[in-house]
Amino acid sequence: MKLIRLSLHNFRLLSNASIRLDGAQSTTILVGPNNSGKTSVAEALMLFAGGAGKHFSIYDFSIACRKEFEKEQALILAADADPTEILGLPIMSMDMHFEYSDDTADLAIAADLFMDVEEEIKRVTLRIEYAPNDPLKLAHDYREEREQNESLFEFLSAHLSEYYALSLFKVALDSDEKERLEDRKILARLIRIDFVFAQRHIDDQEDSRATRLSHLLHAHYEKHYRIAEQENHEEIERTLKAHADDLGGRYMKAFSGLIANLKQFGYPQRRAPSMSVRAELNSTTLFRDNTRIYYGTPSEASLTDSLEEEPTTARALSHELPEKYNGLGFKNLIYMILQIQSFRIALEQLPKDRPRVHLIFIEERETHLHPQVQSIFIRQISTFLHKDGAGEDVQVILTTHSSHIVADCGFSPIRYFRLKGSHVDVKDLLEFEHQVNAPDAIRFLSKYMSLMRCDLFFADKVILIEGQVERLLLPKMIAECTRNGHSGFASEYISLMEVGGAHAHIFEHLLKFIAIPTLIITDLDAVGTDGKSCCVASGVKTSNPTLKSWLPRKSRLENLSAASAAEKTDGCIRVMYQLSESPALPCGRTCEEAFIYRNADWLLANRASLLATGDRFDKDSCEVLVNDAYEMQLPKADFALDLMLIDGWATPRYIAEGLEWLATCEAPQ
Repeated sequence: MKLIRLSLHNFRLLSNASIRLDGAQSTTILVGPNNSGKTSVAEALMLFAGGAGKHFSIYDFSIACRKEFEKEQALILAADADPTEILGLPIMSMDMHFEYSDDTADLAIAADLFMDVEEEIKRVTLRIEYAPNDPLKLAHDYREEREQNESLFEFLSAHLSEYYALSLFKVALDSDEKERLEDRKILARLIRIDFVFAQRHIDDQEDSRATRLSHLLHAHYEKHYRIAEQENHEEIERTLKAHADDLGGRYMKAFSGLIANLKQFGYPQRRAPSMSVRAELNSTTLFRDNTRIYYGTPSEASLTDSLEEEPTTARALSHELPEKYNGLGFKNLIYMILQIQSFRIALEQLPKDRPRVHLIFIEERETHLHPQVQSIFIRQISTFLHKDGAGEDVQVILTTHSSHIVADCGFSPIRYFRLKGSHVDVKDLLEFEHQVNAPDAIRFLSKYMSLMRCDLFFADKVILIEGQVERLLLPKMIAECTRNGHSGFASEYISLMEVGGAHAHIFEHLLKFIAIPTLIITDLDAVGTDGKSCCVASGVKTSNPTLKSWLPRKSRLENLSAASAAEKTDGCIRVMYQLSESPALPCGRTCEEAFIYRNADWLLANRASLLATGDRFDKDSCEVLVNDAYEMQLPKADFALDLMLIDGWATPRYIAEGLEWLATCEAPQ
């Protein structure tokens, strides 16, 4: 059996969200900017599937529910209110959609959820609702017990668990018909959910809020080792008892003076038994209070040993240091692996009625981990969980802000979360693959994401650029834009993607699918009638595929020059290419040429400060520099690095206008 989809309604930003879990792989990856609802998925699973219900807060209801509460409040307080009309109180719900097989155990539990009997559709749905348990009582109590001017929302904020409760339903596949389930144990038979949260406090300091690894080892020992290795466990306990008896006698001698003093100060001798001091040694206290993890470090001798020589002992080759001296990343990795392994062992030790699905929710595994370890983790997690043919029932949901993790997973497991107003839109990139139906484009995008460690899915806005000059200079150009009345632009996370004009159009479907504001800064790339590169004044058309096949979908230079802002825009995507800086100046073909036209005076005045390219601007006048601009062969990287070191130059017009547009552009709501 597999959990194939989660649907959430009226829960926080996830007011109407549907998350398909990847069927081909065991891991589904949730990505998106900060505060886009990824962690809320974990909290929804805990609240709905945890079963308590009392931990819900009134603030877990989506913002849109506020109007529904206000409407119900008006009905309740109306003088002629009909009690039967008070039925529209907001309800939060989570639907869990399962796909089952012909396995006997699958069929046994699926039968309890059947609403449709269709052999070819092997799916069932379990709905968990957090809803009013007695709306009429709530209405009565609110009228009678509310404070003056207290709203229904405020009243429920202090009494929510008294009037709301969790209920389970089975739901029809092709309609919203549902039937209440009285047996809550069906949830435990269906699914077990474990959580590995981001560990930001892993240390062995006694006075911290840290989670020591030794505590986790103790839990692992108690739950698994003493059962799986009972004979060895009993041997440990016998050894500890012998030591405890020996220490007990020594303790009595050490504390005999204290006991005598207590008697002198009125310690009751006849009405209470005599006091003794004993050593309590057992595996529980040993692991919990007296065990520390140590890490081996190479000794000087081991570093000079011949590779052919075998060490006589592990201690001879290393110095041991306490847990706190090891890096956070390594401790985080150990902690995570121990947790996951404990989850799996605990499930396998269940005597019967083992849940058909084991879902492990892993939060932000990149915390403290080196980028290479992040990449290895996403590749190995499935192998780790399914080794030795086990773990057929396990599925993983992983949240991340790491481009290194995303780079190694392809498109199909990614679910992209994007905030739109007061709700979150969840984009399924498996659907994107099916919609595009262009294998070559998908392969290019996948390879680009892998090689470039693209942070597209974590950005507020995106800029597609041609090459090195734009990549190196855009941060300063963006800073100039923020100083020119767009201060909010500085607080947004902008992803710069170097794709070149020949490939930018391949991103068209992906950028439209995720609907992220995007500026494409590309070159006019003028060519003559012979198809060879030339200055814009002598050219007839462009060789740039993006301009010809995407935006503004024109090839003639005169048409490109006359294109309107609307023609250069597709939803929240706009293209910008070279424009004349003024009627008296020519139009540049490339970024470098446009920069010279915009900054001819500045370049002449500051050429001595341009360490690598200053000699290229040794001209008699601005007119000469402008006339020679097209023929100048500037080393792109050196030119950009020179400009990075000096202030005072101006952004070319087409880039400045594009940045101003991006600064004010918002994602579609």
